[in-house]
Amino acid sequence: METYITRQNYSKDKSSGIFFKVFCLGLIAGTLDGLAAIFLSAKGNATIVFKYISSAVLGPEAFHGGAGTVILGISFHYFNAFAFTIFYFFIYPHLTLLRRNIVASSLLYGSFIWMVMNLCVVPLTRIGAQDYTLSGIAKSWAILVFFIALPVSIGVKEIYGTKKMS
Repeated sequence: METYITRQNYSKDKSSGIFFKVFCLGLIAGTLDGLAAIFLSAKGNATIVFKYISSAVLGPEAFHGGAGTVILGISFHYFNAFAFTIFYFFIYPHLTLLRRNIVASSLLYGSFIWMVMNLCVVPLTRIGAQDYTLSGIAKSWAILVFFIALPVSIGVKEIYGTKKMS
């Protein structure tokens, strides 16, 4: 069985460096995903994107809220981006497929994120179940693959490096 180590030693002195890299990766993925949602799905309207995210907790009233509602949506958005980034970081050394091909791992992980968010998380919120169109599914899936899964796949591969220990 192969064991992968990061380019940095897991000592107490170095673990904060790994945490910082994973944090930055989550920040990058969340920012790219947010910008893609704003410009590809909401025609440049950031307010509506983040009020929609806030409506998961606040319901339709979120669309009448102000800056606080937008900030709440941004917070939820980055929480999810960090959660998916951290999850990928921890599963990466255990799933051979993720290490073999960045394109395949991005397609799979983007699909996983889409399914978790749209089939599990969103239906449990005040947004509720959605009516899906093929074009809507394709657009949201592509955003997740290219703007979250791909940068996370590349970044985590870089963090772990290519050094193997048996």
